[in-house]
Amino acid sequence: MRNKTHSVSRSVDRRKRVLVFSPDTDLARFLLLNLEEEFQIDREHHWELFEQTVKEKSPDLMLIDLFTHSSDITKQLEIMHRMPATIPVIALRAYMSLSPEMDRSIDDCFDAVFYKPVDVELITQAIEDLLKQ
Repeated sequence: MRNKTHSVSRSVDRRKRVLVFSPDTDLARFLLLNLEEEFQIDREHHWELFEQTVKEKSPDLMLIDLFTHSSDITKQLEIMHRMPATIPVIALRAYMSLSPEMDRSIDDCFDAVFYKPVDVELITQAIEDLLKQ
């Protein structure tokens, strides 16, 4: 289970960096266009490159689009457990129940979970709230 208390360094001279992971380029573009005025957005579309991108970009927060199939989500959760617990993470997922264990694992791994279709205003507020902690 992730420690959901985060210490984020404050800097008045730069926008907070948000890493958006989504294999869906349309969703990634939508998020970028809606969040880029307030945050510095980096994107990654491939899980194979995700860990390296996190190391290179040092995001203040990660926004992760979960796959639909439980076997893919299991792989994503394994990768997310290797990420620093100090980086807040928001998940986007399809509105469907997988299994009670998988749903619990998702809730434990992420600081916030939103269902698609996404409400950008709610996500923006969650990002701001998590970055204040």
